[in-house]
Amino acid sequence: MDEPRLTGLLPPVAVATGPLAYVRFHGRNAAKWYNHEQAWERYNYTYSAAELREWTPKLRELDTQAPLTLVYFNNHYVGQAVQGARDLGQLLLLPE
Repeated sequence: MDEPRLTGLLPPVAVATGPLAYVRFHGRNAAKWYNHEQAWERYNYTYSAAELREWTPKLRELDTQAPLTLVYFNNHYVGQAVQGARDLGQLLLLPE
């Protein structure tokens, strides 16, 4: 999964452990991850192209390790999930 790089959270490891590879993008809103009044504040995050590009080689590798790779965006406060999925999809269409 992708989430803020905070102590106690999982690092962004991409390893298929079965026939399904699953990656979930939660956003990297470190400032609001633990310090928020409403749950949605944690996920209020828009991924930059550079952050998404970090995942393109990892996702391509996962796709070779598992017959099916699923990617979900959970940063959804004001539609950032749709934007992130679209942007990542476009990056994955580019040649390596």
